Amino acid sequence: MKDVEQHKFDLTNGLESGLEQLDDQHVEATEVELNEEAPGEDVTDEMILEDAMNPEGWLLSNKGLEQHGYNSADRITTDNVGDLAREYTITDYKGLQNQPVVVPGDPPVMYWVNAVPQKVQAINARNGEAYWTLTYQNENMAGLTHANRGVAVRGDKVYLGSHDNHIVAINRYNGEIQWKTKTLTARQKNEMVIPDRLANTQAPVAYDGKVFKGQTGFYGGWAASFGVDAESGEILWDETTIPQSQWIGDSWRHGDAAPWNLAAIDHESGLLFRPTGNPAPMFNSIVRPGPNRDSQSVVAFDINSGEVKWRTQLVAHDWHDYDTYNTRVIEMEVNGEQQRVVQAINKTGWMYFLDIETGKIIERSEPYAQQGGEVPFMGWLPHGEENTKSVFPSDRGATEWTPDAFSPDTGYVYIGGNDHGREYAWIDYEYDEDAAVPQTGGANKKLDPDQQDMISSFMAALDPATGEVVWKHEYEVHETDSGFARAGGTTVTGGNVAFGGSANGELVAVNAENGDFLWQDNISDKFRGITAAPVTWDDPAAGKQYVAIASQDGIAVYGLEA
Repeated sequence: MKDVEQHKFDLTNGLESGLEQLDDQHVEATEVELNEEAPGEDVTDEMILEDAMNPEGWLLSNKGLEQHGYNSADRITTDNVGDLAREYTITDYKGLQNQPVVVPGDPPVMYWVNAVPQKVQAINARNGEAYWTLTYQNENMAGLTHANRGVAVRGDKVYLGSHDNHIVAINRYNGEIQWKTKTLTARQKNEMVIPDRLANTQAPVAYDGKVFKGQTGFYGGWAASFGVDAESGEILWDETTIPQSQWIGDSWRHGDAAPWNLAAIDHESGLLFRPTGNPAPMFNSIVRPGPNRDSQSVVAFDINSGEVKWRTQLVAHDWHDYDTYNTRVIEMEVNGEQQRVVQAINKTGWMYFLDIETGKIIERSEPYAQQGGEVPFMGWLPHGEENTKSVFPSDRGATEWTPDAFSPDTGYVYIGGNDHGREYAWIDYEYDEDAAVPQTGGANKKLDPDQQDMISSFMAALDPATGEVVWKHEYEVHETDSGFARAGGTTVTGGNVAFGGSANGELVAVNAENGDFLWQDNISDKFRGITAAPVTWDDPAAGKQYVAIASQDGIAVYGLEA
């Protein structure tokens, strides 16, 4: 692991915590509206460890440290899911990309985050009534402000990844800010080209006295992964996702490789598995020769020290924006024996399974979406705008950032997928490294929205043991949406029901075993419909199981008494 030692930052020299005191101006600008304190007890590490199999809560963004997207709650079944009824809708939510977390109790408490303005709210998960609302005042809005995918909970705190590149600790009972830490270290200030463009999209993960967060370079900046002390906000470790010696010249300085989304944690090995996105510039890859490590990769970090244990690149020298998005830890059969593995997915239309100790690729699934159009899959484009050719998947991907689910009952992984193509050509381009967003200036020319082809949007079930697509449930694609259809995330339950969001704004339920349609309800007719994944929890005192899903029209919450 020679390269790991070369690029690991010396934690004893120059690491700056970024911890800031709240000045009067900031406190006045950040408003807390307190109706009453939220009920319940502190969230312990034991509760977080047990979240994966506790039907009464949803403590992590995709349920459990392993990020399974599965809840064993079984009040909702294939026989009665048609009786699901809307309980309430949070209509002041705007932002589209959010999985709420739910702390079990009587009543359970839901925490959700709004994108713009950036707002965190604690509500009674039974009826939607707010306990408190924090409207956070960002210091700058240079980053990716339309996307914020959730918060983390631990102890007496809720943790927000803010648009101005802070981790913000909030008292989970009354909404008051306890501390905030800017995750821009001395190392980064010395190395980065565009430090003010740093942003946050993914939900933090809180566990074992720490908060873990990925930092996005926002289309041409520079990215990293962090471990922060959950009580004080001190940065414990800070590791780049762009190893400098593995990039040619200074191309790494604007290399991006952003960790946009979910990281899974394996409690047994103490490893955090961080997916990374495309290198920058996104399309004009001539200016970044080489494989561009660790873009489009899974990187395994020691949660205590930040040491990189292994790094596996899934797409070398990507120039199609085929981001690697989600990771999870599952058990599957390998060479006749059950083994814990890391599952990873990106926009290529393949799913990967990696050895948890070494990162070696054990298996790659068969394609679950169309690969290749008039240009061979991941092939070189023709020159000249007049010679455009279709490419599948397009830069919108065979799947997107949306979380997917794994059921220990069926043994299947459930993906919201797309067969989506666009017309591209290679055009002459003079690279400008001083451009505000150098990544967007690319030699790949995307043509106008009419010159694209949406074949289908679907939920697919894959068998990890064989890599086969077991079934597909095709979502309806309205004519008005044919130019932009994207399936939302998936969630599966102990009642053998798989939920997903359609491109047309429906919450859809299918039989998790065979994909047969069971029920759907329209939530939003607006552009993009649903991209987030549903969350579900059981409330024994109410005798109900609930399902919540975020859309562009708000967060809709359904319940079924059984």
